[in-house]
Amino acid sequence: MNLNKNLTIIIVLYNGSNVIFKCLSYLINFNIIIVDNGKNKHLLSNLKKYKNIKKIITKDKNLGFGCGVNFAFNHIRTDYFLVLNPDIIIDESSINELYKISMENNNCAISAPYIVTDKDGYGIFPEKGKNIPRDIIHEKSCELLDNLRPSGDICVNVAKGCALLINSNHFRNVGMFSNEYFLFWEEVDLCRKISHQKLSVIVSSKAVAKHNEGTSGKNNFINFLIRTFYYEKSPLYYFKVSKKSKNIYVKMLKYLFRSVSYLFILNFKKSFKNLIKLFAISSYLIFG
Repeated sequence: MNLNKNLTIIIVLYNGSNVIFKCLSYLINFNIIIVDNGKNKHLLSNLKKYKNIKKIITKDKNLGFGCGVNFAFNHIRTDYFLVLNPDIIIDESSINELYKISMENNNCAISAPYIVTDKDGYGIFPEKGKNIPRDIIHEKSCELLDNLRPSGDICVNVAKGCALLINSNHFRNVGMFSNEYFLFWEEVDLCRKISHQKLSVIVSSKAVAKHNEGTSGKNNFINFLIRTFYYEKSPLYYFKVSKKSKNIYVKMLKYLFRSVSYLFILNFKKSFKNLIKLFAISSYLIFG
């Protein structure tokens, strides 16, 4: 199946590692847009050699993941696009399967592969409970959205954000990724908006991918800082935590206590990590 005219692949890259080249080796028959969020000079010269990378776009700053995808979306004209992390391995047959599912189900906003390397399951929304264990994924997840369920493999509330084939019209109509999220939880928020519009998210058991999680960016201080900060801050946006909530201040005290305690035993990494979490909550309270 030739998807070149109807599918664009979007990869957002920040301070990237060489793992992206393995990802690209499986995508030679697809048109690709790379979003350069910065600190990728060591990769860009090699990326420009790929004939199927049609554009490398940048705003000369780090837009974050969701806003980076939104930026690339304004440059595509295809009915579907596939968002991939640089550390994903997915082959052409699996992409074809995702495309087939989206084509066959008009109310499918997202189709996603089964991530064979992930230990947790595909789950319901976090406000409704824990993720669904893998061994009951089909039975339970389909029951949850039975009234929205099209003919397809597995209907879920939330699919993994590392590999999402998205219907362009549905994406535009639900308002794309929210600008509130810089990193983490943006795909959960998108799936919630999709559910509110009575659209579906489908995971295909026939489309598989491997996720070498945590390897897309260099293992350095900057990436550690960004990931720790937004891992703490993003759920506050999702749950719309009140700035008057006592729990949020209790959490801040907990992080302050942990930071000082780890400092006394000379565990500087854990001390600093808790301090970053404290600053993340403080940022939410001050700037929203």
